[in-house]
Amino acid sequence: MNHSDTNTFNKKRIRWLITVLLMAAAFLTLALLHTPLTEDQRFKDYTEQLFRSEISGSTLNLHYTLADPDAYGIKEYPITFGSMSKDAHMSSLAQTENYLKGLEKFSPEKLSPKNRLTYDILQDYLTTCRDSAPFYLYDEPLSPTLGVQAQLPVLLAEYTFRTKQDIENYLALLTQIPDYFQSIMDFEEEKAAAGLFMSDSCVTDILQQCNAFVNSGKDNYLKQIFDDQIDSFTNLTADEKISYKNQNAEILSAYVLPAYEEMMQRLAQLLGKGKNTGGLCNLPLGKEYYQYLVHSTTGDSSSVEDIEARIKAEIVSVYGDIQKLLKSDSGLITASLDHIESPAPAQILTQLQEVISNDFPAAPQVSCQVKYVHDSLADYLSPAFYMIPPIDETVRNVIYINPANHYNALELYTTLAHEGYPGHLYQTVLFESQNDSPLRSILNFGGYVEGWATYVELYSYSTWTEDPALASLYQKDRSLMLGIASLLDIGIHYHGYSRSDVASFLSKFGITEDTSNTLYNNILEAPANYLKYYVGYLNFKDLQSYMKNILGDRFSLKEYHARVLKIGPCSFSTLKQYLTDAEYLLS
Repeated sequence: MNHSDTNTFNKKRIRWLITVLLMAAAFLTLALLHTPLTEDQRFKDYTEQLFRSEISGSTLNLHYTLADPDAYGIKEYPITFGSMSKDAHMSSLAQTENYLKGLEKFSPEKLSPKNRLTYDILQDYLTTCRDSAPFYLYDEPLSPTLGVQAQLPVLLAEYTFRTKQDIENYLALLTQIPDYFQSIMDFEEEKAAAGLFMSDSCVTDILQQCNAFVNSGKDNYLKQIFDDQIDSFTNLTADEKISYKNQNAEILSAYVLPAYEEMMQRLAQLLGKGKNTGGLCNLPLGKEYYQYLVHSTTGDSSSVEDIEARIKAEIVSVYGDIQKLLKSDSGLITASLDHIESPAPAQILTQLQEVISNDFPAAPQVSCQVKYVHDSLADYLSPAFYMIPPIDETVRNVIYINPANHYNALELYTTLAHEGYPGHLYQTVLFESQNDSPLRSILNFGGYVEGWATYVELYSYSTWTEDPALASLYQKDRSLMLGIASLLDIGIHYHGYSRSDVASFLSKFGITEDTSNTLYNNILEAPANYLKYYVGYLNFKDLQSYMKNILGDRFSLKEYHARVLKIGPCSFSTLKQYLTDAEYLLS
């Protein structure tokens, strides 16, 4: 074979090899396309699809959950607050059933430990949601402290403008408030027709709050804050800034304030329709609803009777501890905190991060701004609250302090422990740094979240060095008061305690009738709310004892906290199961 023949042969051979390789690559591609997804891959796809579907149903939820929806495959979505209509409720229940049926297609034993945990949590959560079916008209979107009308202005004030589209979405969202409030008032009128409407005292409180918001008029702080945000937005021309400010002012006048006025008018017309001035147990299905509410709110599957017995036992124990402290140091009775000056909130947060390092795992470094509740809302909003950041932007955090509470040094310290370190802020950013399932971030487990914050708040008293003995007394007193409020929550809504019953009970602790009436009203307005904090706290305390019994000398408080935080928000039965799940803990 001559040189020319050899070259021809080599070229033919190369072309043949290329053809074979291309055919092999094509067959491999086809094989990969038809290779069944693993159970983990299918489950991940399912939960991400569920996440996208649920989070797109409310623009406010979407904005507060994701800084960049596009990165999560959410490119188009309606501008809406959602609806309180019966059709929306029935659609939500049908969707819940569909999600549960979708879960049946997976084999949890074939999932990775992390996905198995998500499966168990999602099944538990959806089952609880389904259990709400008989209680459509028992929900209450309006209340003086936790109601939509109270929370919405703060959520709008904190609406972050990252892009021009955010500004456009915000303005469009404001125009939806009248329709949203109309759906709420339609719902309230339906409640009234069914004999399930709130008491006149609740209506009066809400009317006063709405009136304070409406009377702010042109000086409404939503206008002030919007203007400030627009001024600091760098990618706008001067004309665009003027245009956006004018649009916002017009929308506030034409949509937002009239929506509040319309709500006030319709609420006022319902005065006298709320016949029940006592607890839920006085309503048809009220006792059953309260049982559901306790379970869904606390994440504790125990019976109401068992929860009540646990609270009573804790109250007796704490009361005994208080008596021992006072007996050992009689000076504590007259001791005062008035002479102790409180550092600035930022200094306290820094101090807390340092003092918790021995008992809690390290968390990602983030920033936190402490703000104060606006005067127009100070009388109605919570003493303090943490604004949960988007899951893809946890580096910036905000805590609100309500100046109406006039905190002393110790109260501010423990409040910032509850809201900041090692409370809500710490728990949130640490969980999100380990969480690989966006869906878990939108599942609400209030007992875990508020129970953890209460657990660490009570822990923080032991880290306050100004007056340790007095701090110990205040800690016991705080636990006692939360326990009493939780016990009365059950007494009012499950056993039917009257206002006079509560006053008589509280008088034994030296509590005045005015304070008793305030507490009674708070419990009426937010059933099971105190339980979310205190029963959650007791579960964390009991789980700590459970782990001590299992591990003995090997028990470490820091390791216990690390396990709890790694598992993240869930029901307490699920948390207990996974605290000793070696496969999950090592994953």
